Amino acid sequence: MIITDIQIYGYGKLTDFKLEGIQSLQVIYGENEAGKSTIMSFIHSVLFGFPAKTQSELRYEPKEGAKYGGRITAVFPDRGKAVIERVKGKASGDVSVLLEDGTRGGEDLLSGLLHHIDKNLYQSIFSFNIHGLQSVNQMKGEDLGRYLFSAGSLGTDHLVSAENILQKELESRFKPNGKKPALNVKLNEMKQLHRDLKKAEQNNEHYWILLQEKDSIANDLQRIQHELEQYQQKLSRLKEWKEFYPLLAEEQELIKERGRFGDMPFPANGLALLEKLESLIKPLEGRRASLESRISILEQELESSQPDHLLLKHEPQINAAVEGLPLLDRLIQEEKELSIKLGNISEEIINLQERLHLQIDEQQLEQADTSVFMKEKINAVNSRRNHLQAMKLELDGRFNDERSALENTEQKIGELTGLLLTEDERAAVRETLSFTANKHNIEKELQDTQERLQFLQKTEKKEEKRQQKAYREKRQLLFLGVLFAAFAGWGIFSQLWVIAGAGLIGAAFCIAGVNKKEPKGEDSFIKDEIKALSEKEQSLLEKLKHPDIQHAASLEAQLKKDSERQNQLIQLQFQLEQTNEKYEKVINSFEKWEKESAELESELLQLGKQLLLPSEIAKNYLSEAFSLIEKLKVLTREKKYILERKASAGKGINEKLQTFQKLKTLLNSEPGNVQEIGYQLKKRLKEEMEKQIKQGEREAKLQELKLELSTVLAELSHFQNECKNLFSSAGTDNSDEYREKAAEAQKLAELEEQIKQVRKQMILNSFSQEEIGKYSNVTKPEAEIQAVSEKAAQLKESIPGLQSKLAEVKHEIGILEEGGTYAELLHKFALLKSEFEAEAREWAKYAAAKDILDRTIRSFKNERLPKMLDKAEHYLSYLTNGRYVRIFPKEEGSGFLIESRTGAVFEAKELSQATAEQIYVSFRLALAMTIYGKYPFPIIIDDSFVNFDHVRTARMIGLLKNLKGRQILFFTCHKHLLPHFQEEQIQSVAKEKLPV
Repeated sequence: MIITDIQIYGYGKLTDFKLEGIQSLQVIYGENEAGKSTIMSFIHSVLFGFPAKTQSELRYEPKEGAKYGGRITAVFPDRGKAVIERVKGKASGDVSVLLEDGTRGGEDLLSGLLHHIDKNLYQSIFSFNIHGLQSVNQMKGEDLGRYLFSAGSLGTDHLVSAENILQKELESRFKPNGKKPALNVKLNEMKQLHRDLKKAEQNNEHYWILLQEKDSIANDLQRIQHELEQYQQKLSRLKEWKEFYPLLAEEQELIKERGRFGDMPFPANGLALLEKLESLIKPLEGRRASLESRISILEQELESSQPDHLLLKHEPQINAAVEGLPLLDRLIQEEKELSIKLGNISEEIINLQERLHLQIDEQQLEQADTSVFMKEKINAVNSRRNHLQAMKLELDGRFNDERSALENTEQKIGELTGLLLTEDERAAVRETLSFTANKHNIEKELQDTQERLQFLQKTEKKEEKRQQKAYREKRQLLFLGVLFAAFAGWGIFSQLWVIAGAGLIGAAFCIAGVNKKEPKGEDSFIKDEIKALSEKEQSLLEKLKHPDIQHAASLEAQLKKDSERQNQLIQLQFQLEQTNEKYEKVINSFEKWEKESAELESELLQLGKQLLLPSEIAKNYLSEAFSLIEKLKVLTREKKYILERKASAGKGINEKLQTFQKLKTLLNSEPGNVQEIGYQLKKRLKEEMEKQIKQGEREAKLQELKLELSTVLAELSHFQNECKNLFSSAGTDNSDEYREKAAEAQKLAELEEQIKQVRKQMILNSFSQEEIGKYSNVTKPEAEIQAVSEKAAQLKESIPGLQSKLAEVKHEIGILEEGGTYAELLHKFALLKSEFEAEAREWAKYAAAKDILDRTIRSFKNERLPKMLDKAEHYLSYLTNGRYVRIFPKEEGSGFLIESRTGAVFEAKELSQATAEQIYVSFRLALAMTIYGKYPFPIIIDDSFVNFDHVRTARMIGLLKNLKGRQILFFTCHKHLLPHFQEEQIQSVAKEKLPV
């Protein structure tokens, strides 16, 4: 996402404000209170909504009545250009989004464009300011490391804040060896109270006897109440049985009446079935008579006309012979063309054999392998031969190059060896230099003398200037003294004694200043010192001009030059070894090429043998010979195919002529040629086929009538059998007996229906078959109900006595508990235990939260942190100019260790404050570029580098310029930062007149 334009209708002090043509790296400059923070808040508000009135965050509503809100134009990588406008409306404002493809939407579309992140996450990751660095300045010791870890994880200090809060809450409630925390205090109290409770329990044996008696009475009372409940349930079931019993008796009576009819089979709806069958049988008998009459007439017509079956029997042969006349002509023509083609192919085969210089018969030619696999082998061999030829040319060039390089290196080594000093010569030079070793001391002494001389000369000039200034001051005092003396004389003359006294005092002061003597000792000392140092300088220069010392310089240069030549000789020897190795590699490559060439020649001979080729042709022209053999093989096969086709055409001609001679016997006349025979056969066949078609139509009609007659007879037989089966199923022989039995079946059906209705009423009750069997002996439910009711009343009367006795025992136990220390201790122990459990549950909540937070930190360290740290290390190394090169987390807890380029490892608290701020900035940028790299949002920075010196500031800005694929909006009020940026990257926010 790249913001290109910002238009503010009204937001805070900004009205009708525009920023257009925003760059990928955009600096927004303005003095304090010019509106930079307002623009930053406006971007957040348009993207994520205006702050609610209940929030502490400023809403920046305009004071002058302008329209509240504005719009932002941004480019999204997957949706193109979008205009986002938000104005005053509901709590967070009314938003509208317009995409370049015409799509319009609201909050849902905007949330999708922003990948559903909220305002807090955006500000934590992509927006930071001076407050983050101020937090770094306020952190001390271990807190600094945890704060940097939190910034590297979430972009804010929420993680370290949550960790500190949870740790304080846990320690305020419990410590393993603590005394003041609440759980520690209550645990100690419970231990002491438990010991007191055990002592009081030993003195209350009677109390335990009463408790046992209370439990016994309570058990008896529970047992009686359970029995009473069972009797009440039984009473309820007996009352239901009283209603159910008459239905059961009625069912049994109906079943008994149904039994008198016995087993009487009769089909359902039997009478209706009989009437339906009788109505179907009568029409079928009429259709049967009509069909039998029509069949008789058709059989007589078939006997009167019959076709020539012998001619019709030969219909396929006749049609084939007639239709084959054009084919016969084509076969004759094809036989002539094949003869010509055969001659051409034979001539081409002779030409190919002459080109190959190879006499080979067809059998041997077929044995030659010209398969696809052989062709691939030959192509592969040709490729290898071409490769080996190219390899030979390359190896020749490399051999010449390496041999030339080797000879050059050896020549250089020989020349350099002749220029080197021998060991004796080097020893003599060193011995000579040892006598003149004090040259460096003389030069250093000369340098010190010259520096001291320059210092004294500057001091002498300053002293001369001071003396000239003192002389000017004395002349001014002398003039003032004369002026004061004149005032004194005028005062004495005028008898103004105050003026006369002041003039005399001023004149005396000026005379004293003029007569003050200046010290001369220091000036003379400087001059003496300058003279002595000048003489010493001349003496040292003369010593340096001594011939031995001059000669020493040339010897030292000679020794240095010889050392350089020795180093150069070592490099050339190393280069010679490398050149030898390359030369040997070329020789080895030659040997490998010769081996591969021999293998290739062997393979070429083997392939030539398979193709029946001589060795010379196989070695030099294998590919061309293979193509000729392949073509010769194709032509030989084609020749064989043409011969077969020619023989086949001749055979076809003879067969067709013989066929016509055989069919000629079916005709009465004697036609001449083949075409006349075909015409006569076709004409006779057509006449006989017309007769046969008519005969077939009559036979088809006859078959149709017979089929219809058989269908009618089958249906008639079926319905008659159905009637017989119907009588048989009812146990009758005719229709009259069947109708009498139908009346009896109707009576039986009515009884079945009555039984069914009674059983429906019985189903409404909840009695199971087992319960029916259980209560079947209860024929007088009223008497049984009376007996169960009396037993239940007796049990109910015994309950109040037991309840009264139980209350007395409880009362006595209560008196014992209230009257002794045991009751107080027991109550106090229960109360204290309840308080302790409540505190422990509260402590467990914080402990669980702390454990979840620790596991989250460990998971982040292992999964997502390494990628972020790689990027942060790169940023930190750039910001510190390579001074710190590595960042890695502590093994336990939160915090980081930083490694310098010397290998030293520091904790965050051991670094300077500026370095800690650089680490913080590296973490924030790395977090946005790696873990949250999939969210392409602009990074907004508000004066976060004001504490950096000019070097750190320059490297920080250089890092921002090198960040690719991410827009950066940098707000600043510091004018000295602007020269670091190009003119088109800077937009100014004027303080007086904000609208553009």
